[in-house]
Amino acid sequence: MLPPTLFFLLLVSSSVLIQPFEFVRADVLPFTNYPNDFVDPDYIVARKFANTTGDAQASIISWADSLSSYGPWSVTQKPMVAPSGNKQDYMSWAPYWWPDCSSIKNTTELTPEQIWVTCPYVNRDGQFNPDRLTINDIGAFFNLSDAILYNALAFSFQNESSSVHSRNIVKFMNAWFLDSETGMNPNLNYAQMTRGPGNGQLGSHTGVLDLKGFVKIVSGILILRKRKCTDWTAEIDAQMIAWAQKYITWLETNQLGTDECASANNHGSFCFNQLAALKLLVNDIPGSVTVGNNFFQGIYQEQINSTGDQPFEAPRTHPYHYRNYNLAAMITNARLLKYADPTSDPWNHTTKAGTTIKDALDMTMTVDPNASGEGYAVAEIFPNIAAVAATYGDPDGKYVAFLAKAFPEYASDATFLWDQPLKGGSVAEVTATNGTTGSSTVAGASKRTSVALRHVVVSVFPGVIGAILVVAVVGW
Repeated sequence: MLPPTLFFLLLVSSSVLIQPFEFVRADVLPFTNYPNDFVDPDYIVARKFANTTGDAQASIISWADSLSSYGPWSVTQKPMVAPSGNKQDYMSWAPYWWPDCSSIKNTTELTPEQIWVTCPYVNRDGQFNPDRLTINDIGAFFNLSDAILYNALAFSFQNESSSVHSRNIVKFMNAWFLDSETGMNPNLNYAQMTRGPGNGQLGSHTGVLDLKGFVKIVSGILILRKRKCTDWTAEIDAQMIAWAQKYITWLETNQLGTDECASANNHGSFCFNQLAALKLLVNDIPGSVTVGNNFFQGIYQEQINSTGDQPFEAPRTHPYHYRNYNLAAMITNARLLKYADPTSDPWNHTTKAGTTIKDALDMTMTVDPNASGEGYAVAEIFPNIAAVAATYGDPDGKYVAFLAKAFPEYASDATFLWDQPLKGGSVAEVTATNGTTGSSTVAGASKRTSVALRHVVVSVFPGVIGAILVVAVVGW
């Protein structure tokens, strides 16, 4: 469990202040969320984990239990209904759009509801309008995606066909997707709507990004399948496949979906994440391979220049964040393709400039986040460094040296479990059994896990408010 002091800060800080990168209320997402990752289910099911992953396993169990206390989640829990009038339609508001009421000749103060339909809205790149969280389907989905992944991992550590963690997953998946009264309709017609006169009736293609965490959900489901979890029945699996097939059809035929996957920047990268993962979910392995190849042969070709920089991310208001954000998506696309086609070599696919994902990471490591006022975002690079080091190797030790200096307890982070092989730094002496972490191991690791969580969640962001800021979640 999270230490009481930290957990209290996470809960109470949401009413203090809203910063540009605050994303979801602390009572919705109580710990650091990384933008995306695909965890190879074969690696997890084999349970041949390095003996330095004890703290990572402890973190995973702690995070799974903490998140589960907030579920289940449903699109029907929001305080208003989408323009369709159907409470089961997903809904969100475009985050960077703000009302400009200067041209409105009102003589009395407008209510928020009046502002939404009366004042024109203008875009302020990188500045989040706090009242977008009046409806928070997006925060609930992030919670759901992490809960599915971490509960599936926690379940995999046990030698049982059923556990509280696998039962959590069934409960959460049923509430969000499958229940006839609470399940989400398989479309994003009302995601990231822009408000203002004549607007707010249809979503934008950028709203597809809201469900990027589907990759984590797919990882979790594949783990349950391969572990032959008795809670994840054939009936439930068939229902989820049917839902996903409808959503895939929407993504591939609706203009909002096709426009998003055609986006040259991180939007496109994350769109390919979703589609490739969903193809795996419905057992369309060739389809997933095609999606992955289309990414690397398509928009990826222009995403990294000859210096290793990312030309579609570098000009943004928060360039350090966006570089790491798209890196996470590119890494996930590589992992998805490698899983779907083990004979492929996506990590060494080059862009038109002859550069790779590794080149993009190496360049980003030279960027000072403080130069753009993004010192709070330094932790966004940690999982990217770990992924690159585990994949390409670290012969001169520069990746481990970076992590050891910036995040000494990085082996306590959940990602350390699958970012292997990677040296464990200051916690290398902590051992764990292969997928059967016992209570003594968890208890022995809890103190170090708490230190890691405090570092990632609190010290990255200044002051108490830092506890509610979510690392690398946002990226429109």
